[in-house]
Amino acid sequence: MSNRTQWRKLSERLQSEYRVLAIDLYGYGAGEYPDEPAQFNLAQEAGRIAHITGQRLGEAPFHLIGHSYGGATALRLAHAQPDRILSLGLYEPVAFHLLERDEQAYQIVQQVYSRLSELLAADAIAEATALFIDFWSAPGTYDRLPAERQRLLNHHFPKVQLDFNAILGEHLRAAQYRNLTMPVCLLRSPESPLPSRRVAEVLEQHLPQVETHWLQGGHMAPISHADTVNPYWIEFLKRLQE
Repeated sequence: MSNRTQWRKLSERLQSEYRVLAIDLYGYGAGEYPDEPAQFNLAQEAGRIAHITGQRLGEAPFHLIGHSYGGATALRLAHAQPDRILSLGLYEPVAFHLLERDEQAYQIVQQVYSRLSELLAADAIAEATALFIDFWSAPGTYDRLPAERQRLLNHHFPKVQLDFNAILGEHLRAAQYRNLTMPVCLLRSPESPLPSRRVAEVLEQHLPQVETHWLQGGHMAPISHADTVNPYWIEFLKRLQE
């Protein structure tokens, strides 16, 4: 539940060598809310990114970096248009649709999703937001945030339910991502919740050209530990240019 400003430090490091586009996903930052929320899916999220990059870059291929839900979107776009993607930089993409339905990691996601849905149905937006933020960070994280930050997170939270719907309703399975033959730099943290760590493990087993690295900082490290995370992607891109 972030926006393109999370990429400011990375953009500053890359802009001398690359044309950098930081794009807000549907419902976050300056991104518009989906027109038909009930029919929203991951292909639509990825399709919007494809449309924007097409407008800005034409048919030129590009490197794509994504974190969390943005990483799941990046994978979906790469599957749909593999010829456009030169490489993927991913931090714990929450592509939970790649997990086996009977494994613990998937069941944890389902439990969180069910509870969030109950809270939203009861119009308990602040409680739902707190549950989500604390799941990905640590218990008490939401309560420690400034009131204005809480208000902004609450405002954007209904899109989170759509994101869950899109991810859990996605039909692609892990074996279908074997077609992603572009180089991939996959980052993950041992401090993160089991579901995102399991997705990273599944991707490591199925992506043909993947390199993986463990980092400290948890699931939100691209924001909280940007100075630790960004050098991995910068070095990855540098090696691809050699």
